[in-house]
Amino acid sequence: MRLLDALDIEGYAATFTEDGVTDHAHRGEKVEGRAALIAGANAALPRYAGAAVRHWNDHYVIEEVDENTLNVSYCSLVTRTDKAGNVTFEPTFFIEDVLVRVDGGLQARSRTIHRDEPSPVAIAAAAAAREGAA
Repeated sequence: MRLLDALDIEGYAATFTEDGVTDHAHRGEKVEGRAALIAGANAALPRYAGAAVRHWNDHYVIEEVDENTLNVSYCSLVTRTDKAGNVTFEPTFFIEDVLVRVDGGLQARSRTIHRDEPSPVAIAAAAAAREGAA
């Protein structure tokens, strides 16, 4: 993500396999292959004009599937800082990556991005609490 934040779109795309898939599950948009990833990232550039964009990733869980495959999940927060230093936040996300070994390194075979939404369990608990208070 640091490559993408630095607008090194080709470098960012190279962290994916040639046929790598990015699935923005929250908006039903799936991008397949490096060429499509590069085209999509270039098309999004005007949205970030005049701002420094940072992806803040944390809460990693790394699970080895086999000697050549890792499942990695994490949370992501995206900030945009304008020229005056004002920071705005985008929605938070839960990310699921499948990483594979290619020529001794790791590349993303797939990335699934889920926008955070309130937990159904928390919503049900809040509704029950309201009913109990009524």
